[in-house]
Amino acid sequence: MCKGFFVNTMQTFVASEPIVIITLDAGHGQVLARILSEYGYRPFTCDYEQTMDVVAEVRPRLILLGLCGPDRARILLQHLLVLYPTTQIVTLVSEDDYGLGLELLEDGAADFLFKPVSEEALRIALGRARTKVDLYNEVETLRAKNRILEENQQLCRQLFDEVPCYISVQNREQRIVRANRQFKLDFGACLGERCYEIYKHRTHPCPNCPVEQTFADGLVHQTEEVVTTCDGEQKIVFTLTAPLRDEHGEITEVMELATDITQIRELQGRLTTLGLFIGSISHGVRGMLTALDGGLYRLEKGIAQNDMELVVNGAERVKLMVSRIRNSVLEMLYYSKERELNIQLVDARNFGEGVANFVEPKANNHGISFEKEFHGVMDRMEMDPEVISSGLVNILENAVDACIEDESKSNHTVSFIMEGSPDTITFRIRDNGMGIERSHQEKMFSLFFSSKGSKGTGLGLYIANEVVKQHGGHILVDSTPGLGTEFCIALPRHHVPQPVSEEQEKVCV
Repeated sequence: MCKGFFVNTMQTFVASEPIVIITLDAGHGQVLARILSEYGYRPFTCDYEQTMDVVAEVRPRLILLGLCGPDRARILLQHLLVLYPTTQIVTLVSEDDYGLGLELLEDGAADFLFKPVSEEALRIALGRARTKVDLYNEVETLRAKNRILEENQQLCRQLFDEVPCYISVQNREQRIVRANRQFKLDFGACLGERCYEIYKHRTHPCPNCPVEQTFADGLVHQTEEVVTTCDGEQKIVFTLTAPLRDEHGEITEVMELATDITQIRELQGRLTTLGLFIGSISHGVRGMLTALDGGLYRLEKGIAQNDMELVVNGAERVKLMVSRIRNSVLEMLYYSKERELNIQLVDARNFGEGVANFVEPKANNHGISFEKEFHGVMDRMEMDPEVISSGLVNILENAVDACIEDESKSNHTVSFIMEGSPDTITFRIRDNGMGIERSHQEKMFSLFFSSKGSKGTGLGLYIANEVVKQHGGHILVDSTPGLGTEFCIALPRHHVPQPVSEEQEKVCV
């Protein structure tokens, strides 16, 4: 700093606003400095040559630029504003040089005053300039806060999207208003949709919905669910819900976090799985043995009383229970250990006739029309006839049971259709029975899932699906509750060995 050119650097107003006065008239500058000191400013005076050094040292928010010639004034003003764009510069011009004042305003001056300057005009002009500085600083502070807010929001958005679980925010109508990237990847476009439609493909809310419970009591709730992605993949998820509140503390939305625990559930201890397996099978077999005892009792009583109707009734019940026990034992054997397929070259039509003959009597006995159709190429194909037959019979019996349990219609039909092409054999099994809820459709091929209660082991459809996949085929299901169901089982005509799944790699204990 150039010494000797500052006036009253230790003024009483130590916290006052610094201001640099640039003038070629030192005496005029001292007068202005004294006046400004009285108004609470802390003035520093310098001439044109010393301006940049003084301004660099003081870093004022306000500058008073005195007369120094039109060209020099404009050059100096522009130079200062380039280096210090937020500084407010009030200029002095001659009374007859109004045009210069306008040019200085155009160049960026905060204001201009005529010399000789009015003390009141000087005070007002500097006050306005100071207000501009304060407003600019407030704007800069707000911009800085806004930048921090945007950075935090960006961080929150990044965390929201990158968290390796499903996050959705739902309103009171259970409509999804926000979802993270993982949720959108697995469940597709979901904004505005209801969660139970996206997750479960249900037409009505889930019972004991944790989102509804959190809206009701404001507490965290948890549940475990099976959900289906837009690609048809089933996942087991563990969900937690938490309330989102407004500034008044009212719950406006609920956030649901769902973690995919499919692998954890699949990797649970072998003993737990075997315990479920043994318990499920024992319960089913016990019920069938009880029914078998009842059939034997009827058979014995009929023989003793020479009542042929009772004998026939008992014999039919015994045959039915023996068939069910046989199927259960086959299912247990298949599940309990890895089974190599016994691939044979079989006649497709004869095979289909044999499958139909297993189930047609049961349908007829219950007044259900049984239709069988064979279309296309019905020559030989490669398969394991025993396991494929067992799977098809299981599905056909389920179709008959669906018609038996449906009391809403007077006439029921089960159709067994084979369609042959050079490369594929397709089996279509249709019924106009009760139909299957979408939520049950998504679980029907899961291990131990059964909608029959004690009448089923929860293995039949699971094993049917496994053996079809082992043959390189697939099963599709189309069902409408109240109208009926169609299973479509497609098998390649020529067997191609398939890799064994983890579920099939079981060792008999």
